[in-house]
Amino acid sequence: MAGPVQMPHCYPHGLKTLTPGNTIVEAIALLGKGSFTLSPLDGPSPYIQPKAATYLFNGKPRRWDVVESHASVGVVLYHRELGAWLIVRQFRPAVYATLLREAAVAGAPAPDFEAAFTYELCAGLIDKAKSNVEICKEEILEEVGYDVPLESIRQIGVGIASAGTQGSPHLMYYAEVDSSMAVPGAGGGLLGHGECIEVLALPFGAAQDFATDPALPKSPGLMFGLTWGYFNKLYNNLGAPPPGAAGEGSGRGLLTEELVLKPVLPA
Repeated sequence: MAGPVQMPHCYPHGLKTLTPGNTIVEAIALLGKGSFTLSPLDGPSPYIQPKAATYLFNGKPRRWDVVESHASVGVVLYHRELGAWLIVRQFRPAVYATLLREAAVAGAPAPDFEAAFTYELCAGLIDKAKSNVEICKEEILEEVGYDVPLESIRQIGVGIASAGTQGSPHLMYYAEVDSSMAVPGAGGGLLGHGECIEVLALPFGAAQDFATDPALPKSPGLMFGLTWGYFNKLYNNLGAPPPGAAGEGSGRGLLTEELVLKPVLPA
């Protein structure tokens, strides 16, 4: 099991890989060292369209640069038998591009590819002629390797991705899996599409420490999803939590009236 053996620091908070031959080690080996470059778009992109938005605000013309993009789905996944959350890790070129820029400004050497592997929910773009739930089902099978019935996937909320530039809806869903849904050979993403996705099991009780660990690069959707799932599971809104879960960093003190939104500034 290359990942945990060669890079044990990449498995904090009790993370266990569920894809032994598809870990961060194998993914880094597939990346061409020194091959990463950045250049302006040389033509239309099927994924994003940079545009300039102009409008009036308080009677004065304003401009805001925006990026048109697809809406997306993200799925909070809980494995009943493991008593764990299933999350994914993959290399993100946009994250590496930012790290490269920061290193150049600081006069530092280019970072290792390892720094641009982010922890995320199973997710995908809404770019097919399918329902959102059908896209969730497809992404769960492709990325995580489980065939989940459509009726077992429920929507839990909607967020906005990169409100400052993108503004696309990110629809959040929840589903539970068990070993009977596992599909041999599935999961890990589509290698032909440049994907090498590692599936990780995060112990139930480690969800909050993991979500708030500043050293781990992760998506806001993952932070929300783990927090939502953890507390709903803890309070039996999603079925009983694993034995002993209430005594392991339950964070009950966080659920207070202080978290209720209240106006603090005059209109």
